[in-house]
Amino acid sequence: MPRKRKTSSQPIGAELLQSNFIVNNTTKVFHTPTVEKIMDEAMPLLQAKKGAQAEILFRKTLKLEPVQPDLLNNLAQALELQGLVDDGLCICKTILILFPDYLFARATLATAAMREGDYEDALELLTPLFARREFHISEYNSLCSVLIEYSLLTENYHAARIWFDTWSGPDPKNPKLDVYRELLQKINA
Repeated sequence: MPRKRKTSSQPIGAELLQSNFIVNNTTKVFHTPTVEKIMDEAMPLLQAKKGAQAEILFRKTLKLEPVQPDLLNNLAQALELQGLVDDGLCICKTILILFPDYLFARATLATAAMREGDYEDALELLTPLFARREFHISEYNSLCSVLIEYSLLTENYHAARIWFDTWSGPDPKNPKLDVYRELLQKINA
């Protein structure tokens, strides 16, 4: 049975908002040149939502570099694009077990929990991220997106606006902001 979150006057992640944190574009994950070459081909396929083609390439990368969280995460996304959501979530759960600090797995699993109405599990998955003080821009985008969704689903529109405004600073041209901007305008209308 899904557990509902008790509403709070503080926005989700308030402890992160009240601290100093850095958003940068510094790459922390390095792969062999062969894997990088395959990734250069696979990532545009993933972004174009060509899951089956991306899956083949990500499976190749994992043969060369097994148990890399970013490669596993990209495979999970490729599977989800093909409608294999449970398979993708299973991979994310595995990532979380092996790499508990991996933000993208936490965000994906929190989003899945929210969509099932289990806000307590979502919050439990997200809370460790609020102690971080450094984010790659892609991590920050994912975190802000999931916090806006959480806030909207729990009808904490003020928190959604705070996270939207916070996200707009480091990445103002992110196209996903347009989607949330529209949603927030409809709510405020």
